[in-house]
Amino acid sequence: MSNPNILVIIPVYNKQATIERAINSVLEQTVSCDLLVIDDGSTDYSASVVEKVDNPRLSYISQPNHGVSFTRNRGIKTALKKGYEYVAFLDADDYWLDNHMEQIEQLIEKFPEASVFANNYHLKIGESRWNRTKFSNLKDQETQIVKPFFKANYLNSILSSSSYCMRLIGNDPIYYNEELTHTEDTDFLIKVGLTKTVAFNNKATVIIDKQADNRSDAVHILKRTVTNFDCYEEKYEAVEGLKKYLDINRFSIAVNYRMYGLIERAVYYQRKIDLDHLSCKQQQLLKMSRLQLKALHKTKKILEVIGLDLRTG
Repeated sequence: MSNPNILVIIPVYNKQATIERAINSVLEQTVSCDLLVIDDGSTDYSASVVEKVDNPRLSYISQPNHGVSFTRNRGIKTALKKGYEYVAFLDADDYWLDNHMEQIEQLIEKFPEASVFANNYHLKIGESRWNRTKFSNLKDQETQIVKPFFKANYLNSILSSSSYCMRLIGNDPIYYNEELTHTEDTDFLIKVGLTKTVAFNNKATVIIDKQADNRSDAVHILKRTVTNFDCYEEKYEAVEGLKKYLDINRFSIAVNYRMYGLIERAVYYQRKIDLDHLSCKQQQLLKMSRLQLKALHKTKKILEVIGLDLRTG
């Protein structure tokens, strides 16, 4: 099978240890597609690793550091300029099973009314340990149009930045918010849910490597910028499931601020939450002290390393 109308984008920043694995997972797909690696100002040997890969389907761009949202948007604009019908993304930490794009192509053929297509994914938490995703209110069938969209995203997200493909031709593409240092994926998902039809395949074809370092963690918490949930809630208050989805994300931000002792910022998000949208465990977390939250966070990470999952939902 071959589909030259798909361009895969891999943004890379200081991922010398994993970028080759990501590249190879794209080039070894059963469906042939072109690949563009965009280096966002790496200071390690990522560029050298990429340049050693000899394949005519691989292109490489290097740019000064602008952040992952700018880099992804550049990929979308490049795909449009070169006439690609679809664009797919893969983070440099992650990798695809060899049938990922084949499954995406089957979704495209089965659901022509959709403009975003995604496969399920597994979360790699150790050398040979994975967590399976859990979705809310999803129909018990392998492939489907996700509707209502937001009600399916209360646990894990239907869309991962490494699992989806977006139609470009005949479709107004969605771009990432370049002003955000955090929650850019959540912001993107909200815009997709409000304006696009999403086709989903419950078969996992993507491995999300949770062991990898996240550069957004290096941004000081006082300098972090996140999605303005209020603007979405005010404009689309009638959209089924949206308010609860926003509240779950407000909860996550509030807990993070509490863990750093920034109570005033935490309360700003907490007071906008309908507590009926949170589980009893989540409500208890909002009452915990900074030390209690840090201890729980540390325990959760230790349990994940040994293969146990402590859920806060």
